Amino acid sequence: MSSQPLISVSDLSHTFGAGEAARVVLDRVSVDFHPGEIVIVMGPSGAGKTTFLTLVGALRGTQSGSIRVGACELCRASPRARLDTRRKIGFIFQHHNLLSSLTALENVQMGIAHLTDLPREEAKRRASEMLQRVGLAGHGHKRSAQLSGGQRQRVAIARALVRQPSIILADEPTAALDSRSGREIVELLQKLAREEGCAILLVTHDNRILDIADRMLTLEDGHIEESHCALERLDARLADILTAIAGYPALRGSGDEAGWKARRADTAARLIAARQEAVTLASRKLNPALTGKTARLEAASSHLQHLDSDVPLFLDLADALVKAGADALADPLLQSVEFLLLTASDAWRNPLADDLEQLGRMTADRGEMMSTLRRRRQKALESFRVNDLSTNFSGLTDLFARIVYFIHALACGDAG
Repeated sequence: MSSQPLISVSDLSHTFGAGEAARVVLDRVSVDFHPGEIVIVMGPSGAGKTTFLTLVGALRGTQSGSIRVGACELCRASPRARLDTRRKIGFIFQHHNLLSSLTALENVQMGIAHLTDLPREEAKRRASEMLQRVGLAGHGHKRSAQLSGGQRQRVAIARALVRQPSIILADEPTAALDSRSGREIVELLQKLAREEGCAILLVTHDNRILDIADRMLTLEDGHIEESHCALERLDARLADILTAIAGYPALRGSGDEAGWKARRADTAARLIAARQEAVTLASRKLNPALTGKTARLEAASSHLQHLDSDVPLFLDLADALVKAGADALADPLLQSVEFLLLTASDAWRNPLADDLEQLGRMTADRGEMMSTLRRRRQKALESFRVNDLSTNFSGLTDLFARIVYFIHALACGDAG
């Protein structure tokens, strides 16, 4: 997914009134919005949330600063340029604003009524297809009075989406709905954001839907405070993946071959998805306070991919040594790897400074663990003849060193 923002806001200020009655609602606000993400804007009543939405949506003229929507700079843009920008945006409001005299299908067609060169049958086909996508197949002939509140809001969403916008602006879309209908609406928006690559900017007071956000912006006293929910979720997902990898030694030793293969496949799939998300997030221009965590999680996803590959190879080599009667060589390394993985997993979920520092010291290149490994390796290899046993032990210690390195990188937040 593209790292270029669909909306770029820079030093945006907006004031209501003049002189002593002037009230600043936006004070040099800067923020970007990217494809495929849902950003929720919250704040107390009167904080300027709807004002911000109308400025970004070219519904209101910009007083100061820059708003770039796609290739269009809205500051000092002509009325025609602002109109063209609005036609590329899907708007969803608290009140569905459906025309009661029209059917659901006809209301959706209104979203593309400005496309005068679009044949009527094609417009009807698009509208019908969009109703189907929002779960209203078979309801196109009904007027708004025949639809429930949730269904009316779905029609409004279909009307916003039928023009295939890259940006959707929603102002309190769940406020007039019960909890079930509201949940269905936001999950639909989330699904469409992922599938279509839309950027969705959603103003709400509804605490029930905050979990769908990739980012949350809190607007108060003219300023925006940003928190990145997607980073927090990615952090938790990577912690779950590390816990799965930490369970590899026990599962491999249990003899449950089917369980072992299933765990490997599931972890690999989750890692691919997490790695892709981490790279996407790291490519975006985020609040400077978040870039350090973004870089750390991108690096962690890479380190975990190495562990997911190296730990099974290590276990296979250790198993070969045990079968060859070299338990005394393999067992201490096996126990050390399992201990380190479990310790790293616990430290990630409960990141106490002392625990991380201790794990970092244990796994440092010049730490006691690596120094002991080098001494044992040298002593063992000196007693070997060149054979499969010495080759396997060399490979095992090489993999042990790599595993220790990546655990050290995870513990120390190494972005390298």
